[in-house]
Amino acid sequence: MPRSIRRSAVVLATALLAVGTVLSAPALAGTGGDTRLAPQPFAADSGDTCRYGATEGTLDWLPVTAPPGLGSVDVTGTLADRPYERDPGPICVDDGLHSIVTFYAYGRGTLIAQAAEKVDNDIVKFTFRLGPRQPSTGVDTLVVQVCRASAVSSRPIGYCGVPRVYSSSWQ
Repeated sequence: MPRSIRRSAVVLATALLAVGTVLSAPALAGTGGDTRLAPQPFAADSGDTCRYGATEGTLDWLPVTAPPGLGSVDVTGTLADRPYERDPGPICVDDGLHSIVTFYAYGRGTLIAQAAEKVDNDIVKFTFRLGPRQPSTGVDTLVVQVCRASAVSSRPIGYCGVPRVYSSSWQ
């Protein structure tokens, strides 16, 4: 085989291999072997007409990449409890309750981890990672729920908004 044909065949094989690799790879965030999915937005509220408690942010899923699997989710966001200073929404009177957001991390239907944030008449920012403490299937589902409770610890939770469910396979 002439040299130019051999060189063309090598270039063509290399190009086909590169195209096949790109087409078979999942859609992942970043470059250079990053195994995270693109961040997923989340939001939940307390379910009342004034939306006294509301949370929003992003979920950054870190899938199980190799045994032992410790797939987790990074949670970044805010929790607001109304009324607060410079509140842009409708006027809400202080009802004496504070807001709590709870994040429940599940792997194949089993509760793996949970975290909560609390605020009263203000906005709080949070960032944390939820994942298994021991090798497991990792986090595949996150449930987010905002509740309202009395500042007096002897009283039970007042009420909760609808739980919002997020999945690592959202894309």
